[in-house]
Amino acid sequence: MNFNKLNLEEKFGQMILLGLDTYEINNEIIELIQKYKIGGVVLYKKNYTSLETMIEVINKLKKINMKNSIPLFIAVDQENGSVNRFPKDINRIYSANKQSKTENMKIIHTVNKLTTYILSSIGINMNFAPVLDVDNKNKAIGSRSYGKNATEVLKYALPFMKELQDNNIISVVKYFPKIGATSRDNLFFLPKIKDLKSLNNDIVVFEEAIKNNADAIMVSHIKIKGYGMKPASLNKRVINELLINKYQFKGLIVTDDLRMRSLKGGLKRRIKNSIESGNNVLLVKYKKGDINRIYRELFKMVNRCEIDPELVNNSAKKIVAMKKKYNLSNELLSPRLEIELINNKIKNINNAIEKEIM
Repeated sequence: MNFNKLNLEEKFGQMILLGLDTYEINNEIIELIQKYKIGGVVLYKKNYTSLETMIEVINKLKKINMKNSIPLFIAVDQENGSVNRFPKDINRIYSANKQSKTENMKIIHTVNKLTTYILSSIGINMNFAPVLDVDNKNKAIGSRSYGKNATEVLKYALPFMKELQDNNIISVVKYFPKIGATSRDNLFFLPKIKDLKSLNNDIVVFEEAIKNNADAIMVSHIKIKGYGMKPASLNKRVINELLINKYQFKGLIVTDDLRMRSLKGGLKRRIKNSIESGNNVLLVKYKKGDINRIYRELFKMVNRCEIDPELVNNSAKKIVAMKKKYNLSNELLSPRLEIELINNKIKNINNAIEKEIM
């Protein structure tokens, strides 16, 4: 895993985290992995139909990447509850909100250990969780939040981050600075935080996560009063002034999906702006034809230095260092989960949660 052997194009490729919003791993995706050396992929439920096929997909991706010395990030959104990427033959674990309502740390730890064990067993090395948003009755967060104030969120969410880290899974905490205080879903609209007092009260959760060695933070597509018209994810002031300078965050800064309909402008411009704003890992959902439509031109822009080479170099260095820290590899998986046993454990923990909150 030698960073110094990467050329500038390959360093830029490491910054791309490709959302595989597709039913097949086609030749275009193979080319992006093998030739352009993208940094990783995000899996969704449409990529597999069972635990067995999920492991097959992950092994296929590893085989495609086998000749590359730098392994792939293989990421999912496994928060539990409504945001669940486990295959359909594994039962759903109750949400963060239900877990925290028990006020029972033994139950919280059991859920975290079980979730992390499943992720590790199926080859996931990056998880977009936990959510650090305080629940302010925003429909995009709701049951995904661990609590109605910063104290509750810190108490119940940080142990999940730590459990993931302790089991060689990169925890990407989200969504900085927050989206829980807005009334709109940022999948479709670009919401705005107008209440800076509320923001300052809730952002302490991210400050504490950073003090507790958070490795990666996802930045949201949300405007903040006083920080201009650009969303946080494409806003140099938000990322540099707040996240990097004020809170001294030195880990990976990850964008939310740059293809969300709430964002304005073409994808190439969004990607360029996100790099210039200080992001290291760029989450981009895949669409057929992207190599010719988007990526070939982006790589030309990198070589023409239209995208700052120093920013690309610094991001790639951080990415490779993180992959080394977590011992990522191209080693293939052997199925080792007993589905019936796992489902019984999930059933028992869900029953325990129900009993506590009745």
